[in-house]
Amino acid sequence: MANNTDGENYRFGYKASGDASELVRLCREYGLAAFIVSPVMDKNQRSYNGAYRSINSSDKGQVSSTRVRHALALGDVDYVAKLLGRKHRLVLSLDKQFCSQKRILVPRSCMLNQPPKDGAYYNCTVLVDDKLIGPASVVIDTENINIELDDESLEAQDIILDHQFIGIEFG
Repeated sequence: MANNTDGENYRFGYKASGDASELVRLCREYGLAAFIVSPVMDKNQRSYNGAYRSINSSDKGQVSSTRVRHALALGDVDYVAKLLGRKHRLVLSLDKQFCSQKRILVPRSCMLNQPPKDGAYYNCTVLVDDKLIGPASVVIDTENINIELDDESLEAQDIILDHQFIGIEFG
């Protein structure tokens, strides 16, 4: 690591005693570059059940990984895309999948990052090893991720043969 980018309110160390200025000083001392950025504010704070939901008492509306994880847990992939400035991509390792003609079934144990809430998601995009494959519908349940390819010309078995990762972009 040669560079470190963090927000103005970044804290680190024992009892969060270090702050952004201390990080800059330490990075400079050890020959690293530190970049401190201003917070990106969430202009679209979503209302759930008629009230704005604060993530915690120090939440001032800034975009944060906590806010993104919270929206994913609620299954609000459109809001996640607004927070990230791009679609959320769920990454799965391909080592225990099952394929049929148009379906790929992958156990949840193959997930490499946080999925959205269990449920059905349409207008998703499938990528294999970062190569765009095409549109799909996805159902996430307590045990599996079920991917159904929308393109009639694609065969699931041919797509994932000899590949390591599949990505699903939501929204």
